[in-house]
Amino acid sequence: MLGVAGLWTDDPAFATGWLFPAVLLLGGLAVEAWYAHGTHVVLRMYVQGRLRLGCATPGAFAFRHDRGRAQTLLYARALPVAFRQGTEVRQVQLPADEEWLDDVELVPLLLGAGRFGPVPARLLGRFSIAWWSRELPLAQTFSVAPDSLPRGARPIAGESAGETPRRLPGLGAELLQLRDYVSGDALSRIDWKATARRGSLIAREYSEAQHLEIIMVVDAGRASRVRAGELDRLGLYANVAARLAQHAVTVEDRVGFIVYADRVLTSSLPDRGVRAVSRLRRALETLETNRGESDPLVAAMHVRRMLRHRGLVVWLTDLADPARTEALMQAVKALVPRHQPIVAAPHAAEIAQLAGQPLREWRDASVALVAREYRERAQLQVATLRRQGAVVLDEPDDKLDQAALDAYLQLRRRRRA
Repeated sequence: MLGVAGLWTDDPAFATGWLFPAVLLLGGLAVEAWYAHGTHVVLRMYVQGRLRLGCATPGAFAFRHDRGRAQTLLYARALPVAFRQGTEVRQVQLPADEEWLDDVELVPLLLGAGRFGPVPARLLGRFSIAWWSRELPLAQTFSVAPDSLPRGARPIAGESAGETPRRLPGLGAELLQLRDYVSGDALSRIDWKATARRGSLIAREYSEAQHLEIIMVVDAGRASRVRAGELDRLGLYANVAARLAQHAVTVEDRVGFIVYADRVLTSSLPDRGVRAVSRLRRALETLETNRGESDPLVAAMHVRRMLRHRGLVVWLTDLADPARTEALMQAVKALVPRHQPIVAAPHAAEIAQLAGQPLREWRDASVALVAREYRERAQLQVATLRRQGAVVLDEPDDKLDQAALDAYLQLRRRRRA
């Protein structure tokens, strides 16, 4: 303003009066640029506990700098695409010679390993004249695992999981042999009398009829990228499979898995105890959606080779596409009647809401009609699969987990009756 005024004035003294504040301003900016360039801000990410898919985990951005006075920093809470995104920009005061923690809630939405990226920031200059932009490098890695049961939770109410083994008449608990205890065996398998005589842990091995063999079949094809609430379908399938496996091993059932798309991507034979759960979780933790179309018949043939006896097949997939459902029907035919399939297929609750919403605008009628046709087609596919002998769980995304557990418990009790 002084410079513009000097150009329009006839006073020679005033014409050059703006040079002095301009020199001060430029000098101050130069000093700030030098000072900001020499200020090193180090950023780290603290994560309290393991990252579990869809669950909030406490974390913190940790800042430290090398100056002897407090620094003012403006930064955007930029997180990788695997996490729930926020748009918050924070201004923090970083004390000297001390690490400053700014708490953040981390909600992972995608499985697998990743790396935190650089965070955009601005540092306030030494004289508070300007903000100086920079990127704070953050090269820490992270890994997102499927969700698990809360620590100390009793997975299945009413089932025996105590330390004292006992014979329950009428439930088919026939003792096959005694053998050495193996890491991963449930404590309820230990024969304490034989252990006292032998001086080492001895476990009871029951007849095969005592246990269920369960195969978790996870569809990782192209359609598993579809959103299911905040997660994608693959993440929802992984959480359901991991939690159900934890429930099953507490009552001595054996758990295996198959992950497939246009081919079988990975699999594991049924096993018991923590070994089975750990193997399943490791496989799901590194799982990615495959670009190919799913081929359920390939998975069904693999299931038949893996299960030597009658078993339970929990099939986590989508029924939205009629072509895929037809292939799934062929796969179910290949399993029934020797095995009992449970087809767990989530549907979006938003579609049911669209089908029944009141008409307010001209386009609402078309939207409601399409949503009704979609639900009618899905219900027809469910009915057809049930006629094939499968138990079909057509549930909203947020209720699929409990529905799968209820169906498993019902079939288990029916088998033991």
